[in-house]
Amino acid sequence: MVFECHGHIILDGVAYTGAVARHTDGIDEAFIRQNLEACRANGVVFYRDGGDKHGVSVFAKSIAGEYGIDYRTSAYIIHKKGYYGGMFGRAFENMSEYRQLVAEAERLGADFIKITASGMLDFRSGGVVAGPMMTGEDLCEMVSIAHGEGFSVMIHANGADNIRRAAESCADSIEHGFYMDITALRMVAHTGAVWIPTCATVANLIGSGQYDDNVLQRILNGHKATLSEAVSIGVPVACGIDAGASHVHQGRGTLDELAILESIGIDPSPGNRRIEEVFKRKC
Repeated sequence: MVFECHGHIILDGVAYTGAVARHTDGIDEAFIRQNLEACRANGVVFYRDGGDKHGVSVFAKSIAGEYGIDYRTSAYIIHKKGYYGGMFGRAFENMSEYRQLVAEAERLGADFIKITASGMLDFRSGGVVAGPMMTGEDLCEMVSIAHGEGFSVMIHANGADNIRRAAESCADSIEHGFYMDITALRMVAHTGAVWIPTCATVANLIGSGQYDDNVLQRILNGHKATLSEAVSIGVPVACGIDAGASHVHQGRGTLDELAILESIGIDPSPGNRRIEEVFKRKC
């Protein structure tokens, strides 16, 4: 069985702007059905969607059963104002507003909460982690609030300190996790959080001409080495590819990720099952 543990069904694997524009005047049902069919055709039976601002993932969940897919969604990302997450999310300035966003996600039928601890990798600047970083205190309070409402939490985090803070906050899963070091690895192992490493988001860019291949290969090699170490100390790894991101097509991209994990001796099945269980609605 093929699990996609981190996707965005709103995207097409080509360009964010064009994909999102399809839904500005209402959800493009034909496009979403096309993406769900691509997932089904590639054997995907489970899809965990990080959400979007247009209600597309919530709609996809309502029809995914027709394609034999167990579909979970956060409805949208929740991020602090001025921090990464605006492309898919809603912002808060204080914890009162954050609580309101958690309540709204529940009203929309969210299965879990997604928050961001850091930005994305800026490949044009050598792969640095862009943007401001959340404090450990804020992350701990946010996760505690979500857990108190019965939700599990996925945290987007890159950079060793951000990953460590995400793990210390008792996040249920760490998304991406680029530049994880041994201290962060041990913290993730200690808490039992599942790591979704999204290797193919980097691997599939190599040779595209979009960025410097040397930068991309360096990042990918380091990520794969860290994954091997993670498994050796008991960090559960699940298969998720940020499906729909640039050069990561729905369905097919998940198989790309599986191939990378298998090439370094990782069976994601136990991590997949953990995600399936932990991220069911209202823990």
